[in-house]
Amino acid sequence: MNTISIRESDGNIVTIEAHRSLPSTVALIREYAKNGKPDRFVVFAEGLEHTDGTIQKGVYMSILLRPSFFPSQASLLGCMTGAAMLSALEEHTTSHLGLGWINDIYCDGKKIGNATIEGRLDDFKAYEYLIITISLTLNEKRFPPRLTDLIVEVFESGKSSISLIIARNIISKFFRFYSNLKNSAKFMDIYTTRFMLRGRRVKFEFEGKKRRCKVQEVDTKTGELIVSVPTVSTEYRIASRSLVTTPKRIPVKKSKKQSKA
Repeated sequence: MNTISIRESDGNIVTIEAHRSLPSTVALIREYAKNGKPDRFVVFAEGLEHTDGTIQKGVYMSILLRPSFFPSQASLLGCMTGAAMLSALEEHTTSHLGLGWINDIYCDGKKIGNATIEGRLDDFKAYEYLIITISLTLNEKRFPPRLTDLIVEVFESGKSSISLIIARNIISKFFRFYSNLKNSAKFMDIYTTRFMLRGRRVKFEFEGKKRRCKVQEVDTKTGELIVSVPTVSTEYRIASRSLVTTPKRIPVKKSKKQSKA
């Protein structure tokens, strides 16, 4: 384990506690949150430990936030996290990247990870803390080390793995958007441009039943998923990710070039 402190573009310090592997980053950071760790503390692991003893390589991290905004102002946080992940990852691959809902990441049409958000409220219904947990399974075939990554890894005396370098890039993009959360145009432009579910069929739970629907769009002001049902003229707006079943794979045309975010 090693600890790294980084000053981000908005002047704030981010502290990263980096581990080779952990069974869960979120379990550890929940303890830290309750014990008073500060805003912008991150637990990172380049390997996720499974119960059978195997370790899955990738980028796994949980970000502790102690925000000053209220829950009603956090509706686009999931979309913002997705845009940050995609913006960082595209600097490390030539593969086709895209976004699902709310922040599923697809690489060459295969889902490779996402982010989850959880929080705890105080007695005044404000956030005591928020935790953003990012899980990405990456392989060297699609995310090969860049020359600059290898140089950083050498000059930091082994403290930075390629996974940690990618994680730091994601963190940098995340806090760049986070510091301007109220000005959502930039990250929502990225999100809607790279949204892959538009026109796709998904399932959502309505009145206790799973219904097939067609994805129309994501509301850029609320982050809600807008869908239509073939037999009903009314559009539905879905706010909860748990109500939606999205595909693990989305076909991608090999000749299609990635638009620049």
